[in-house]
Amino acid sequence: MKPFSVIVLFLGVILISGTLPTSSFADVISPRLQIQLDFTPDQVICNEGFVKLIKKTTGVASCVKPGTAERLAELGWSNPLSEKKIDEISTKKLKKGESAGIIKKIATLKQSTKIIKGSTTTGVAAYAYVFDACANSKVVRAPEIFVESDSETKSIKLASMLDANSCYTSSVIIKAADPVSISATLLNKGGISEKISSLESQITNLKERITAAKQKIPLDGEPNPENLSNITSLKKDLKSLQDQLRRYLMVLYVPPTSDLSEIEPPKTLTGQPLDTLSTSLVSVTESVSKPESSNVDLNRFNVVFEACAGKSDVRLPVIDVVSDSDSVTVKLVDRIIPESCQVGVAKINAVDSQSITVKITGNSQISKSISNLENKIDQLENDLANKRSDLSSMLAKKLDTETEKIAADLTVQISELRSDILKNKAKLNALILTS
Repeated sequence: MKPFSVIVLFLGVILISGTLPTSSFADVISPRLQIQLDFTPDQVICNEGFVKLIKKTTGVASCVKPGTAERLAELGWSNPLSEKKIDEISTKKLKKGESAGIIKKIATLKQSTKIIKGSTTTGVAAYAYVFDACANSKVVRAPEIFVESDSETKSIKLASMLDANSCYTSSVIIKAADPVSISATLLNKGGISEKISSLESQITNLKERITAAKQKIPLDGEPNPENLSNITSLKKDLKSLQDQLRRYLMVLYVPPTSDLSEIEPPKTLTGQPLDTLSTSLVSVTESVSKPESSNVDLNRFNVVFEACAGKSDVRLPVIDVVSDSDSVTVKLVDRIIPESCQVGVAKINAVDSQSITVKITGNSQISKSISNLENKIDQLENDLANKRSDLSSMLAKKLDTETEKIAADLTVQISELRSDILKNKAKLNALILTS
């Protein structure tokens, strides 16, 4: 075999071994699926314990084991490793991680034969494996459970996160010849959950700093240009962190067997301006900096405006600041709750400061789509909670032939509701991210 062929074969083996599902880690969908959801290679998120490398010749991102990452870099498959990447690899080699919780079996219920139609294995039946997923001392987002029997293996994600030191009752349908062979393991190690918690803390901190800075804007008189510049910078950082968080949540909630076309939001959303939102100028002051223009009459202005909601809340409002020479679009980063206002800032070029106006350009369909999805998720979660409660109540008693069938049917309904919730949560985060 030629040396080149050996290298190609070696690369294929280590890439495959680095990207195959493993019972050691679980959290997010594969890089290939993330790319299908329009993630750039830099935006791709890897499961805990894996390292992201970008192939030098194609720019494609892959998630591989730490040792594999080192070998690929040595072979020139990726660019040379930076000091930051070397530190990341060293840390992941040392930190193996323990499971973030345990699975406790509650019951195994035999399903009707229609559940396994198409099965050709003699003696194999479908069972509802009912269990408690219990977290240790850390919160687990979208817990993933690996279930196996003598006839099948599957991975499922729960529809709700596990609070620290708490349990969540659920079930999974799995084929088995011997129901005693069915077992389950909580795959999550907690790394992705920690990353999300960190992002949420950073976002909360930035929001508090932005609120404090906005409180310094005088209602009358000239605002401090440095303070306005600080608000603009903080809002840019906030948008970046919120986008990161939405990406994590988006790929975290995608069910393992989901069709991505059900999750990907529409590329464009059209509609009428939000009739529950009003805007007004708070102040317009000339900036110290000058615009880069041959027009000597052109000046740069700091604009402070207010956007106020009526009786309904407003999601992702978009405001255009317009002058006789320029137009700037401002996306407000938070929802505006009913009967409240949010302050926005912008910089714009103009000859006459009196020509500067603000107008609403965000459309109602985005806000309605987000609200509709949130309401749908709330309803599905309420339905799931009721089904889980019914199942727990039934399993607390001795089952007879009739009640065992009812309990088995409940487990199927729980599985369907769980999948619907996850898909809608992923779609919601995708919609907010791309809006």
